[in-house]
Amino acid sequence: MRNKGDWMLLIAAAVGGGGFIGVKFLLDWGYTPYQVMLGRFLIATACLSIIYHKRYLQITKNEWKMGSILGALLAATFLLLTVGLQYTSPSVNAFLCNTQAAIVPFLCWAVFGEKPLPRCFLAAFFTLFGVALLSVTEDFRIELGAILSFGAAVAFSMQMAFMGKAVQECDSVNIALVEHLAVAVISCVIVAATEMHMPPLNGQAMGSFLFVGILCTAVYFVLQSVGQKFTSANKTAIIITSESIFAAIISALFYGERMGWRGLIGCAVIFGAMILAEKPIRKTVDTEGEIG
Repeated sequence: MRNKGDWMLLIAAAVGGGGFIGVKFLLDWGYTPYQVMLGRFLIATACLSIIYHKRYLQITKNEWKMGSILGALLAATFLLLTVGLQYTSPSVNAFLCNTQAAIVPFLCWAVFGEKPLPRCFLAAFFTLFGVALLSVTEDFRIELGAILSFGAAVAFSMQMAFMGKAVQECDSVNIALVEHLAVAVISCVIVAATEMHMPPLNGQAMGSFLFVGILCTAVYFVLQSVGQKFTSANKTAIIITSESIFAAIISALFYGERMGWRGLIGCAVIFGAMILAEKPIRKTVDTEGEIG
């Protein structure tokens, strides 16, 4: 069963990595970040509603409240992520947006008083070093896209920190339904307020919207939530972190991105820091007699 969960999470990471390139293409074709968010979450919410439509009648008032708050944080995450992708490459965007493993422990310390383990401080240092390698140019300027991408990681870390508390008193699927619906509504309001021109919706654009909405958002959520039932939380975090590796590979294959030596070192440092942040304190023997 554990292998089944690992494979589901690995597929989710691969699909999620492809989402960065799908969004980048939509931005290159003239769609605004708000339009991309709206299309993505309208499609994802529709898909999740088809699968879990009976759940809406079971959602409590507290779950509507918590889901809406988490939805606002998730909307901020995707807004920063998508705008940041306008000014940087898919692989840099993906690596910077996946640094939450080193950020969440410190947010939990600040908000909930849960002091992080010593290794988290080391992971945070290496994360910042890797971010500097990726974001600081040769003339010591910090790229706007890198700042926004890292801001997305901070917003997502806040969402993860509060989600950890919310699921203790609420149903996780119900919260996710409200959360996705909230992002769709927020995106709709932003698009209506900006009144920006929308490019023609041709076959390529429609295919990209369906890809990022169905596979990279709705299916991603289902694979992650189901796959996590069959594996440990630490292993889940490490496998999902490989999303940034898939983004770099897919970007090189389909977007023609080429990363210099400093960028490659920065990605390696960040990935190592994320694994360090999620590494168990000691090895334990599970019920199947394996070391994990």
